[in-house]
Amino acid sequence: MSIVTDILDALRRFGKPTQRSALARQNAQLEGKTLLAQKRQSIPSPDGPVEAFIATIEPSPETMVALSDAETAPILENASFAGAFINVFLGTSSPGWTLQNLDQAFEAWLSGKDKHGYSSDAVVEILGAAFGQYCIEHLHMQWIKLTDQYGTTLAVNGIDRQFRGFPYHTISKRIESGEFGFFSPVYAALAHQASSATLRTYT
Repeated sequence: MSIVTDILDALRRFGKPTQRSALARQNAQLEGKTLLAQKRQSIPSPDGPVEAFIATIEPSPETMVALSDAETAPILENASFAGAFINVFLGTSSPGWTLQNLDQAFEAWLSGKDKHGYSSDAVVEILGAAFGQYCIEHLHMQWIKLTDQYGTTLAVNGIDRQFRGFPYHTISKRIESGEFGFFSPVYAALAHQASSATLRTYT
């Protein structure tokens, strides 16, 4: 039997399914990058402590460009369909929605036999846009186009502080793994970063 070297190694092998899958996702994201530090952190949230795995990597060249109004328009249009998605899967007609609603509706879609015409791509586009916009409105962030050696992706980025999230990637990976109940915890982790991340300096 091999030796367990640390707590993260133990969780990869013997942890809860959600812990193992979270570490597997992070390991995939870290592939080809220089890892400086990795730790498990408990983050407070209104629903109780949220477990997060934090990795610090060596910075690599990247370009970051804020989306224009024209580029943001289709994202906002997709986000506007989130209410209808929630109504279909939760049977509610409330005009507003919460992160809990997103979690519950996503779970219903993921586990339901009848997808009501919503493909995986459509769910990523609609809920990714809605979740990203929710973070923008509550955590003082903005949509950006991020380009590095691995390609170009859309993300939400802190305006005053150095933190970011990847709404579309967050959802697509959960569809692949069959996980749900992540919107609130991911938001709690971003909110924690929003309060503690380094202030941006603009030149």
